[in-house]
Amino acid sequence: MVGIDAKNKHILDQRYICPVCSLILRDPVQLTECGHRQCQTCLSTEQETTIKCQQCQSETLRSDMLLDRVFKNDMKSILIECSFCQWTGILSKYQEHFEQLHLKFQCEYCGKQFNSVNKFNEHKVFECQQLIIDCILKDFGCNERITCANMQDHYLTEQHQHTVLKVTRQMLLQLNDRQMDIDIPRTTMTEASDLAVVQLKDLNKMLNIVVGGIKTLNNDAQRLSNESFQMQIRLSTWTEELLKVKLSVEESNVFLEK
Repeated sequence: MVGIDAKNKHILDQRYICPVCSLILRDPVQLTECGHRQCQTCLSTEQETTIKCQQCQSETLRSDMLLDRVFKNDMKSILIECSFCQWTGILSKYQEHFEQLHLKFQCEYCGKQFNSVNKFNEHKVFECQQLIIDCILKDFGCNERITCANMQDHYLTEQHQHTVLKVTRQMLLQLNDRQMDIDIPRTTMTEASDLAVVQLKDLNKMLNIVVGGIKTLNNDAQRLSNESFQMQIRLSTWTEELLKVKLSVEESNVFLEK
């Protein structure tokens, strides 16, 4: 199960949006190390001892996570626009609206049908290969919209690779700036420290994006290498077969000439 979808989710306060599924928080839990929240249902099902925040990458012990009932109660009055009709109302009435008026759901991208809004939302977030999404580097200038099925191919395009280089240069500039900030006066140390935390979070986000792009390139390079090796084997086999045919033809010619 994932969060709650709504037509106006993009204009809501980002505090109400889960960084994992990008939907409205369902049963929010708070990561005590950084204060960020995510859906309880979006927690990894694996039994790791720590949970990494998708927003700032800090880690919180699973045992220290809190079900934020106060925040969940505050969310009940959020104004919601239904994803499937013109209904508007508060979040606490949204599920009741679904149960009364929306019993079947169809994915607008692939046509698959569902009888549960939760299954439908899970499909859109994790499964649908025809879903049209923004490139992960949209904020850095790669504005092409792509289907999930074509995501890997998009990562190999000239436009995306140019943006990856742009992000890498920005990272290098930020690293240089951080080196220069080491010698700042002590009187401004606290203010500079707060700024450094923000910069390091942004730097870490860009680094994760670049690493993901590099992994994609490595995977594609491995695939091409494997395909090349297989082609070499086939060519060798074809060559042997052609030599056999050639020898057979030559022997036939000799026999006919006699």
